[in-house]
Amino acid sequence: MNRKLRYFADKRTLEIIRYIIIGIFTTLVSYISFWLFYYIFHWETNLSNLFSVFLAIIFAFVTNKIYVFRSIHNSIKDILIEAVVFFFSRGISIVLEIIGVLVLTSFYTVNPMVSKISVSFFVVIINYFTSKYLVFKPKEEGKVNESWK
Repeated sequence: MNRKLRYFADKRTLEIIRYIIIGIFTTLVSYISFWLFYYIFHWETNLSNLFSVFLAIIFAFVTNKIYVFRSIHNSIKDILIEAVVFFFSRGISIVLEIIGVLVLTSFYTVNPMVSKISVSFFVVIINYFTSKYLVFKPKEEGKVNESWK
């Protein structure tokens, strides 16, 4: 394998590993905040869930921007654009996940937990590619934030 190809493969692998690690922490933020809202603050279930998902998406945006995709966009305008596209793409992911689970459980009588896990697998892949190529894409091809190497 030539040197450039090896660098690209290693860089991509590290990015995916960072994405998985951040995903685990994002899930923890969602679960812990839900637990706090529901059990400690005694909020209603759906309100607790709504706010825990919202916090998890904010956490995912910030950590994916900084640690996974190392976005170089630092102006207020660029950050707002990234945030809007990120939240919109996550909104679409939520809808796809709901529809996917509904279809698998209702039309194909797949076990609900198997449906959830199966659909979640595809949603994670979709989220990775939308984040990489739509949300945190470099302004110039090949340009990344080198300060995080």
